[in-house]
Amino acid sequence: MRLQKLGRILAAEGELQPLITKARDLRALSGLVQVFFPEDLARQVRVANYKEGELVLTAASAAAGAKLRLLAPTLSHFLSQHRWQVNSVSVRVQPNASQTRGGSQKTATFSTHTINSLRALHDRMAPSPARDALRRLLARREAKGG
Repeated sequence: MRLQKLGRILAAEGELQPLITKARDLRALSGLVQVFFPEDLARQVRVANYKEGELVLTAASAAAGAKLRLLAPTLSHFLSQHRWQVNSVSVRVQPNASQTRGGSQKTATFSTHTINSLRALHDRMAPSPARDALRRLLARREAKGG
């Protein structure tokens, strides 16, 4: 299903309007935050929430978090110039968040028992996208020498 069609379906559902409005607000704030910070710092920050004038940012490292805290008053002023009422900026450091954004893949090591169970599951499954995905996972593991 295309995202535009999904957007129309969600917009038609009245109970979801507050959620859609919140998502649009966070997206708009994220865009402004990305424009405000230098590129290297912008890659390490994400808008986590905005509620009652408090903007919550997550930083990929303690160093990035410290920079964000120093720039918070200037960011508040910048956002107020763009018609956002931000009374405070809160920064939380989440080091693991940067690893998944940075393009690195998570790896998992499977025990022999687990691999055997996955192979047996694959053999029992009817043809489906899930079966294909499991076949690719097993093939990648075998290509790595296991």
